[in-house]
Amino acid sequence: MKKKMDLLMYPSVKLLIPLVLGITVGDIIDIKPAWWWVMTVYTVIITFVVWQWKYTQSLLLLLIVFLLGATSVSMKKQTMQIRLPNQTIIFKAVLLSNPVVHGKVIQTDLMIMGEEEPMKVKAAILCDTITNHYQSLHIGDGIEAYAYLEEPMNFSDATFDYARWLKFHGYAAETFIRYDQWQKVKVNLRPMSFLQRTSLAAGIYRQKLMKQLENNLDGSNLAIVSAMTLGDKQLINKDIKEDYSITGASHVLALSGLHLTILYGLLMLLMSWCERLLPRTFRQGVSELLILLAVWSYVVLVGMSSSVVRSAVMLTIYSFVTLLNRERLSVNTLALAAVIMLISNPFNLFDVGFQLSFMSVWAIMLFYPLIYEAIPLPQTKSLLVIRWLWKMIAVSMAVQLGTAPLVAFYFNRVSSVFAISSLIAVPGTMIIVSATLCMLLLNPLPALSSLVGKLICTITEWLNASLHWLANIPGASIDNLHVTVLQLIIYYIMLMAVWLLWSFFAEKIEFK
Repeated sequence: MKKKMDLLMYPSVKLLIPLVLGITVGDIIDIKPAWWWVMTVYTVIITFVVWQWKYTQSLLLLLIVFLLGATSVSMKKQTMQIRLPNQTIIFKAVLLSNPVVHGKVIQTDLMIMGEEEPMKVKAAILCDTITNHYQSLHIGDGIEAYAYLEEPMNFSDATFDYARWLKFHGYAAETFIRYDQWQKVKVNLRPMSFLQRTSLAAGIYRQKLMKQLENNLDGSNLAIVSAMTLGDKQLINKDIKEDYSITGASHVLALSGLHLTILYGLLMLLMSWCERLLPRTFRQGVSELLILLAVWSYVVLVGMSSSVVRSAVMLTIYSFVTLLNRERLSVNTLALAAVIMLISNPFNLFDVGFQLSFMSVWAIMLFYPLIYEAIPLPQTKSLLVIRWLWKMIAVSMAVQLGTAPLVAFYFNRVSSVFAISSLIAVPGTMIIVSATLCMLLLNPLPALSSLVGKLICTITEWLNASLHWLANIPGASIDNLHVTVLQLIIYYIMLMAVWLLWSFFAEKIEFK
């Protein structure tokens, strides 16, 4: 069945494009929010005046969305401009993350409780190697410290804008605390918002789950499993990271749609059993609500990264349109999820995870059907495995088309063995995540949880060994790539043109 290619069919896309352009322009042009508001109000007034000219009014409505995008990012940048004290001060703070040892210091996130709103700070605390007092610090602990707060800064030889990254992620300052300039105290958390307190409570519970994982896993196995299930990548060593990067399998270590889809599928399976046993209690609407509650609880638990939030938003929309018997997943759905996230926080647009997450799903939706149907396979049982392998390869190729230039732009590398690594990494991840959830549920039964833990270790070691072998194949990746922003824009324009032509000749769409 052909689809008519008409932008009117994609209202969310119509909103997303000017919103993205507005956020981008608002970030580049340093204008006070008041001026953006004035331009927005004038445009709204003009829109009402020219109501009889529909096309002009439509363009003005898109301009309003553009101006609102610019206004939102300008206001967000203004809230980031916090005046820091110009001298060393005494402050009370709570640890937002578990301290990580880096050389002679431990690094952690602090929430400083001030007279006004709490302030998020990236802190480095000097280790006392005699008393090892720093080892008593854990997430959720309160401290009183004497230190100097300074604006986030970049290293002189750095190519990555670390200061900008810190500000976009809510950090107002950096600080260095000497080993003898802090002590543990009780801190009142009331100044923190409900979401901040919830995130802190989730972080503390995440550490408890980490302890449970440590009972049955260790070394690289623990590092991989904690990354795939809890979003904690701190334990992964450089060699393993390099293997996953070279083979193009890094996405399985970062919580995203793959991991949330596995959880969603397991919950759907569980609820289907409940519906059969208790049909009056677990009806479809109730089941969907309970699943979404569990999914969003998991999103909060793992830290609410942009890729996980995007997946949760899409699954939420998916659930609602399922109940309404509408088309479940589409480019319009993806665009709506992006609009929601950008309205909530315009800085999401500049997050690498956000960009890669959306571009990968966008590419799958557009190119996967075309790639998969390029080689028609008969629907026979004898070709079941071959069809499954071709589906996996087609998905991997579609993702590579959408994300390869972004990966090259940010990491100066593109994998040459991504299709093969996906056949190994994706099924391995599905088994590891499912088995880990089972192991955590079986924690009250040590013998069974230990047995599942051994299975997880075996699969994880096989996965690491396979990717290590792939990474050592000559030409496994193309390195030292340098892509400009202009080249990125040209690539995606050309990619969209290729999709339009391919879809037209494959009789998937027709132009209205």
